[in-house]
Amino acid sequence: MRFIIVPALLIAATTLHAQHTNSSPGTRQLHYLLKEKVKLKDIPAALDWFRQHPEMVGIADPGNSTQQPASLRSSEIVVHDDNKAESEVHAAINPSDTANVIVAAILQDVNSITSPLKVPVYYTKDFGTTWASSSIQFSPNPGDGIVAGGGDPVLVFDHTGKAYLSWLVLNIDLFGDQTVKLSLYYSTSSNLGQTWSTPVLVDFGTITLDVLQGGNGAGALVDKQWMACDRGSSIYQGNIYVSYTRIDIADTSNVTSTILVKTKAPNNDFFGAAVQAHQGVYATMQFSSIDVDGQGNVHVLFFAGNSDDDYALYHAVSDNGGASFQPETKITDIHFPGVGESAANPIDGISAERLYPCPHLRAGKTSGTLYAVWTADGLSMQETEGYDIWFSKSTDNGQNWQTPKRVNAGDDPQAEQFYPAISVNTDGVICLAYYDRNDDPSGTKTHHVVAYSYDDGDTFTAPAKATLVASDFATIGALNGDFGIGEYTQIVSTGHFAMPVWADGRNNNGDIDLYASVLPIYAPVSGAGEAGTLTDAFSFSAPNPAKSEIDLRVALEKPMPFTLQVFSQDGKMVFEERQKSPQPAGAYSRRVPLPRGIYSCRVQTPFGYKVKQVVVD
Repeated sequence: MRFIIVPALLIAATTLHAQHTNSSPGTRQLHYLLKEKVKLKDIPAALDWFRQHPEMVGIADPGNSTQQPASLRSSEIVVHDDNKAESEVHAAINPSDTANVIVAAILQDVNSITSPLKVPVYYTKDFGTTWASSSIQFSPNPGDGIVAGGGDPVLVFDHTGKAYLSWLVLNIDLFGDQTVKLSLYYSTSSNLGQTWSTPVLVDFGTITLDVLQGGNGAGALVDKQWMACDRGSSIYQGNIYVSYTRIDIADTSNVTSTILVKTKAPNNDFFGAAVQAHQGVYATMQFSSIDVDGQGNVHVLFFAGNSDDDYALYHAVSDNGGASFQPETKITDIHFPGVGESAANPIDGISAERLYPCPHLRAGKTSGTLYAVWTADGLSMQETEGYDIWFSKSTDNGQNWQTPKRVNAGDDPQAEQFYPAISVNTDGVICLAYYDRNDDPSGTKTHHVVAYSYDDGDTFTAPAKATLVASDFATIGALNGDFGIGEYTQIVSTGHFAMPVWADGRNNNGDIDLYASVLPIYAPVSGAGEAGTLTDAFSFSAPNPAKSEIDLRVALEKPMPFTLQVFSQDGKMVFEERQKSPQPAGAYSRRVPLPRGIYSCRVQTPFGYKVKQVVVD
C-alpha cells in the first residue's frame, strides 16, 4: 500500500527516525508515510541534477502496450516477468465479463532520477491465458515538479464494467517555493483496461521540503486510499467511494489524522466533498478499508489508537450514500506495538518501519453480514511469537462483532502469516489469500496460500498453496530499497474459481515478478477431481475426459429438486438446468455440447452438492 522511501529519505528518514524515536503516535504516522512514499534514492543529489537539467522536469519514460501468453506452471500464471522489482499489486475482476481481470502494481527503479516509480497495468480478457500491458499518465501535472515517489495502486469496477484505477504521486517543485505535494488521482477504462482516461485529481496535501528532509514545518498529506462501488440495485447504484487518510501537521511533533470518504456519482467526473468517517478523536488513525453491501450501505474499517497499549480496529457505516457516517463501533483490540516507527515484533524480510496490520473489510452475500481480516500477534496482548491471520464477522450490519479467531493452520506459534486479502464470491464463499511461512517457521521461505470458508466464516479450509516455489524474503528487497513485496496483494473470485495475485520473489535476488493462480473454489478432494457433500441421497458422475460434449448423470435415491450447472475455467456459467419441484427417484442424464476446455460440473440438492471437473477435447 505505499511507497517506501529508500535512501531517498535516508537523509530525510534517518533524521526523522532519530528525532521521532519514542515519539507520539501521530509523529510516528508521519514518519511511516514518508518512509513508504518516497522512492528517490538520494533526494539532495536528485534536486541538484534537475536544477542542472531543468529541461528534464516532467519528462518520464513513455508507456507501452504489449501482449504475451501467460506462463503456466500447473495452476500458476506469470502475469509479468522481467529482471526488475514489481510489487504492491492490486487486482479487480469485471462483473460484466469475469474473463476480464486488471492488475496494477508498483515498479521501482531506486537508481533512476527521472523515473524512480511507475504504476504498470496488466489486463487479461481470457481469465489469465494471455496478458497485455497498458499505461496511465502517472504524474499528469508537470507544474507539480519532479516525481519523487508515490504508488498505492487500487482498482475497482462499476456495475457496467467500467474500471477505475487510483494512485498517489509525490512531487517536488524545484523552481517555485519547493513545495512537496502528495496527490491522489484516478483514471478510468471502458475497454477492459486497454486504454485509460486523463487522470482526475481526487485530493492532495502539501508539506515543505524541510519536512520531507527531516526538519520542522507545517502542512498536510493524504495517504492510502481504497475504493469501492455500489454495484447493487440501491438508489446509489454506480456511486464510487474512496476512503483515505488525511494527516495534518502543525509541526513535526504535533501531527493528527482523520479517515475521510469521498463520493463520485455516476454522472459526475469529480468526487464530492470529503466526509469524516468517524466521530472519535485518536492520536493516530490509518489503514482504512471500504466496501458497499447489497443494500447500498457504505462500510469503512480503520485502525486507530492513542498508544501502543490501546490500538483497535473500528467500523463505521453510512446509509445515505456516503453523505454522513454513524458513530464508529469497536471491532476488536489489536496488538501491534511500534507500528509506524519500528515494529516491536518484526517479520524477517519486511521492513520493521513499514510492518502494519493490513486490515480489510468485505460485505457478505447475506444481508447485514460483514467480514474483517487482519494481521496481528494477538489482540489485547502478544499471544504468539509469529504473526497470524485474524478474522471476525458481524451479522447485524456492524453493530456487534464476534470474538476474533485465527484463520491460519499450523501449531508452530513462531511461524509468520501476514498481509491477507479477501474476496467474497457470488455464492457467498469467503476467499482468503496471504503470505505463509508454516513450512519454514524459523526461516524466511515464504509461500502464498489460499483458504476458503463455505459457512460465512464459521470455519476455514486448510490453506492451499498458490505458489509452487517459495520465495526467500531474506533477499526480496534487494532491488527496490527493501520495499520488498509492498504492503498488500489481492484475490478476486468468480462463482467457481479464485484468482490470487501476488508479488513473487522466487529468484531470490531481488527480482520480484507478478504471479497469479487459478484455483477451484470447490477444491478437488480426490485424484478424479471430485468434491462435494458426503451423502447417499444422490450420486453424480460425468465421464472424463469427454468428446465434444459432457454427459451429466444424476441418480436420486429419493424424490428431491436439483440444479445442474457447468462452469468454464473463467468462472462463467455455460449451462444451467433447474428442477425446482421434487423429481422422482431415479436416473437423469443431460448431454451438454461444449468446446474444448476444462469445466467444473455441479449438482446442487437439498441434501448437499457434488462437483466434478471434466476435460472436453
